Amino acid sequence: MLKARLLQPREPVAARRRPGRRSVATLAAVALTATGAGAAIAATEVTEKNLDHLTAVGPVNAEHGFPAWYGDSTGTRVELCLDLQNPLCGLLPEEIPAPESPISFPENFPEEAFYMLAGSELDLPGGGSATLTLGLEAAFSNAVTAGDQVVFGRQRIVVKEGPANTTLAFQHPYGKVTVDTDASGDGRLVEDISPANGNFTTALKSNIGPFLKWDTGAPEGYLGNPDVEHKVTGSPSNFNQFAVTGEGINLSTDLFTVQGKIATNHGVQADQAMVNGNMIDVFATSGGTQLHVEGQEGMFAATPMVTDDGSNRFYARIQLTGDTVPTQVKITNISDQPASSNIVDVTKPTGISVTQATYDGTQLTVAANSAVGWPLTVTGLGDLPDTQAVSWPVKAPPSKVTVTAANGDTASLPVMVTAGAATPIGLDPVDPAPDPGPVTDTGDGTTPTDPTDPGTDPVDPTGPGTDPGDPSDPGTDPVTPTDPVEPAPTDPETPAAPEAVASAASTSLARGSSAVLDGSASTGATAFTWSQISGPDVTWKDETTAKPTVTVPYAVKTSDTAPATINNEPIKLQLIVTGEDGTQSAPATVELELQTDAVTIDAGARYRQGKEFRVNGTSTLAANTAILTPATSVVIYDTTPGRAVKKLGTAQVDTLGNWSLRMRPPPSQAVSSVLVQSTRGGSATGTVSNR
Repeated sequence: MLKARLLQPREPVAARRRPGRRSVATLAAVALTATGAGAAIAATEVTEKNLDHLTAVGPVNAEHGFPAWYGDSTGTRVELCLDLQNPLCGLLPEEIPAPESPISFPENFPEEAFYMLAGSELDLPGGGSATLTLGLEAAFSNAVTAGDQVVFGRQRIVVKEGPANTTLAFQHPYGKVTVDTDASGDGRLVEDISPANGNFTTALKSNIGPFLKWDTGAPEGYLGNPDVEHKVTGSPSNFNQFAVTGEGINLSTDLFTVQGKIATNHGVQADQAMVNGNMIDVFATSGGTQLHVEGQEGMFAATPMVTDDGSNRFYARIQLTGDTVPTQVKITNISDQPASSNIVDVTKPTGISVTQATYDGTQLTVAANSAVGWPLTVTGLGDLPDTQAVSWPVKAPPSKVTVTAANGDTASLPVMVTAGAATPIGLDPVDPAPDPGPVTDTGDGTTPTDPTDPGTDPVDPTGPGTDPGDPSDPGTDPVTPTDPVEPAPTDPETPAAPEAVASAASTSLARGSSAVLDGSASTGATAFTWSQISGPDVTWKDETTAKPTVTVPYAVKTSDTAPATINNEPIKLQLIVTGEDGTQSAPATVELELQTDAVTIDAGARYRQGKEFRVNGTSTLAANTAILTPATSVVIYDTTPGRAVKKLGTAQVDTLGNWSLRMRPPPSQAVSSVLVQSTRGGSATGTVSNR
């Protein structure tokens, strides 16, 4: 028998409709979870994606930090339905901390809400079931708090007690999926695209869209009624069904439960608020009709914004009533019901602007305006005493000029080239002067004359006063010949002793990364021998060369089954060089400091008997701004006193430093404390609350 089972609003959340609250892994990518036959995970996958994505996202509503609406290719816009008393919103009292009070952010706000949520269910032979969930979800990466908001598209298929150890093929309005089942006939696939804190456009990449809605008779202002199963429309492939084939099964249904509120609100995009003397100029964009800037006591009064007919631009110039300038202003679209708002920081103008930066081939001319005094300094050139342009002769102008005021304000403008001749083509190189040869110091402060120099007159040996033995030559002493002096014998040159010099391109590195060592400054070296003295063991590459590479292994592996003893001491390495005659140098050392991550465990770790185990946390590497590849992973252990330590699981750290482990069902024994060890060397311990 086949039926689309109604997801009743007062059933337990897991049985009713929720895809399962979890701490959302904040990834700008696909988060895909698949379970089923152990070796057949590759077959649990999305086999056909939806190419008709959502097309637009509205401005953020400051009342809760989520977008005011999302829009699809048909022009339908939907907004969050946040009225607990409205059954068409599908909210449950247990999802609100104080259900008797109005929903407010963050103290009385649900952990998750939906722009659209659709579900369908098939009864499988033998009493099993296959459940489909399609949704555009608003949730939080860790806790219900400002800055943790994420929106993502989800498709989930869960098989319970179906055919065992097989692959089932599913088709739904947004694509096709295969799911492997295990020995119990269970299997599932969950795909979330793409949770990213504060970046609400990533949800436009998901497989959701256009929004599913009842084919006829939907409640006015809504996509459907989550308490009533109904035929739907909206599939871009016109397959408005949920179907399964495989292992002799061929079933389908066209009945879905659908929840979603058609947006009547436009929201408001707060574009800019800038101080201008004793005024604040405020700019906003909205499809609404009435916007105003909310007043702040002692600073300024509430002020309506003006717009032009047919325009979505709004503007207000607000008179400050005191000496204090606000740091933010709040803009509210009062034509929305309920009213939506947005907040924008108040900025101050730089006070200067560059009005001219031109180069005519010989002169660079710069001019500027200033509201903060003169002179202004043009970087690398000189000063501007006033608004008059100043020119400097240059051959090579900068690509832009930067002007600075005495108070530190700066402004820049790209240089515009207005004229100038082409740069001459390359000239022939100048011939080098002839080598003059060696110059010998004679010891008497003179340089011997080259007898081959044509400018030197040869000495006439027959001239007067030149005969060394002529006694008639006045003033000339006879010269007594002497034996030539034999040069003193010299020993062969003894080679200098080799000296090792060791350094590293970087002396601080994280686990899993590499460093290049450098011994090329060593002298007299014909061979290089590198080795490790202390610290965590490294792996070497080319350790007998001048520039080897060392890699620091990860502190732990995700395959570990027991906690590791982590050594985060500095790594000390040494170099010994060998000279031409085989003499070895004294060792030279270089030390590498290990960068280890700081691991934290959130206070909300909890164990619910028979329901779930959840622990979240962070891993941050100080001063690191790059995306770590591969990503950091953490291994979580149960350290409950009175029994052996046991591994619970692993989690990958996302690009924002968050990690999460959730287990449904939880371990059979209650968990009261955990140890978390990171592949980057950090660790933390924490307690787990039991409920």
